[in-house]
Amino acid sequence: MRFVSKEVKILSLAFLFIFFGYNGVQQYLTIYFSETKLFKTGFNSLVLIYLFFVLSNLLAAVFVSKYGAKKCLIFSSLFYSIFIFSLLTPSIFLIYIISALLGMASSFLWTAQNSYLIRASDEKSYGENAGFFSALQSLGSALGIFVLGFLIAKFSYKIPFLTFASFPLIGFLLLFKLKDLKTEKVFNRFQLLKKTVLSKTALRLSSIWFGLNFIFGLVIGIIPISIKEGLGVSFVGILSSLFFILPITLSYFFGKLSDVKGRKQMLIISYILLLIGLASLISQNYTLLLLGIVLLALNSAIIKPITLALIGDVSTKENLEFLTAFLFMIQNIGVILALLISSQFQIKTIYLISIATTIISFFVAWPLLRLKIENLREKISQEIS
Repeated sequence: MRFVSKEVKILSLAFLFIFFGYNGVQQYLTIYFSETKLFKTGFNSLVLIYLFFVLSNLLAAVFVSKYGAKKCLIFSSLFYSIFIFSLLTPSIFLIYIISALLGMASSFLWTAQNSYLIRASDEKSYGENAGFFSALQSLGSALGIFVLGFLIAKFSYKIPFLTFASFPLIGFLLLFKLKDLKTEKVFNRFQLLKKTVLSKTALRLSSIWFGLNFIFGLVIGIIPISIKEGLGVSFVGILSSLFFILPITLSYFFGKLSDVKGRKQMLIISYILLLIGLASLISQNYTLLLLGIVLLALNSAIIKPITLALIGDVSTKENLEFLTAFLFMIQNIGVILALLISSQFQIKTIYLISIATTIISFFVAWPLLRLKIENLREKISQEIS
């Protein structure tokens, strides 16, 4: 970890605490409201968060570019604690308002996060730093879900939720320790934003973010059902935990490996693992089911650090925030569409849709992946400058 900068370590630790608190609570959100006979409240809250995340992504690019990543990180991180506190209020209207604000804050947080990560990293270590960040953020999420589940079993919801609301505040305080990295002066940010949205190259490249996250949104909800039907309910927790364990243990390795082997090669491996994994899940064979789950979990350890680093590869200092926000917007559109249609199809059909989406995503992006990174960066720069 000799190339992981001090700033990236602080950023990663801050996100560990933020998502220890938030992802722990989010995992139990629908369960919490179902026990209070307000099941739709939990679902509607999640929809509002993702919806306003998407709607605010492009605006986030303007603010991060103008005010800097550090200020936006600090401001937006506060809303994670505010959201958890709001869940304990009797006002459904307030919960919905805070959910919408959290969605907006999330777009600012993640755009600022990737902007800061890339600017604080040496070009040769984008993958290593992204892998380190992904590992710590996944660790925080996994520990949060595990610890909160234990506390809820002992104390119900109020005390654990109050306790967990404090952890994003620790992350908030850690963010003050970051060095304030200045962004380049951009005289017409809205014009640059317009060029980003209209960029054919950026749109084609976004098929990677859309496809992989659309598939994740479709599959992640039905994998526990497949495990239960194929292997039994006792295996659900064990095998589902692989989607946290493998990113925690392997994201740093794969991120660093991508610095050496190249992002293109790692993306090809990711697509291959995804196709084999999805095809294995269709089978009723127990061994293939197990293989499919392991391959998809392994793919999740690869794809997050690779996509974070790839943004750094293909962007310039002038268009970094705008390209980041656009790709994250497309990514979350994929997740939302997946959530909306996943309940409309049978499990086998969902896996077939996922395989088709994987193939389409690959072939749409392939002409760009064939280019050298320098040429791809130049091509995007000509369209977004």
